[in-house]
Amino acid sequence: MKLKIYLTLILSFAVMIFLGFKFNNDSNSSSGTFGDKHPDVDWTISCADCHKDITPDVFNAWSESRHGQVNFGCYICHGDGEEVFYAKGTDERCSGCHSGQEINFENTKLKSCFDCHNGHTLKFHN
Repeated sequence: MKLKIYLTLILSFAVMIFLGFKFNNDSNSSSGTFGDKHPDVDWTISCADCHKDITPDVFNAWSESRHGQVNFGCYICHGDGEEVFYAKGTDERCSGCHSGQEINFENTKLKSCFDCHNGHTLKFHN
């Protein structure tokens, strides 16, 4: 009888762990973001219009950078926000335009472009 109780408990525990991973992965993959999700916002307002009020320091850092000066859109690094959103830019997003500066990180102590560059000012030596 005790064996039956232990097996039931172990099986229940395994099912709970499986469902926890499944629902966590499903909720993250639905936005195509691997865990990042942009808050619900009024999508009729541009990223810049919202972020100059919500995160003025980040907006100012971006707008004073070379990317901001040529109006390089937020969506290029962060995705469209609705379907795909990356809270932080990814090296793959950088290399779309900067393939000439691409580094093989396997041969360095660095793991990402952002180990040296600030994500919004893009200044070297983060």
